[in-house]
Amino acid sequence: MQAPVNEVRLMLEVGCVYRYARRFREARDIFQGVRALVPTQEAADLALAGVSVDEGKLEEAESHCRRALELNRASAAAYAQLAEVQLLQNGTASARQSLQKSLELSPNGPSASVAKTLLMLSSMAAPRR
Repeated sequence: MQAPVNEVRLMLEVGCVYRYARRFREARDIFQGVRALVPTQEAADLALAGVSVDEGKLEEAESHCRRALELNRASAAAYAQLAEVQLLQNGTASARQSLQKSLELSPNGPSASVAKTLLMLSSMAAPRR
């Protein structure tokens, strides 16, 4: 059985509203519902990663990003989000690798500007020798 696209899209939007309102429990519940409806798509895991970052649960956020990548190895957005988490964990070298992979997969896609900006910022944060 295929989940209705419009309903899933609406659930994702409502989850984002809850997230931005800092109502993380509700956002998490909705995104977990999306994951149950479309378990083979990475969108719910990326949304859950965002909630985890907002809550300061970086290991959990990284796990969500890695699950998203298990579902779709060609997800530039998942690599960009993983890089964001890695930067927050002070993993500059691994973040740069994730950002480069994101740009390799989608040099002009929706996540490209974020990846380029984070790549530039990560080079500024890199220790000088």
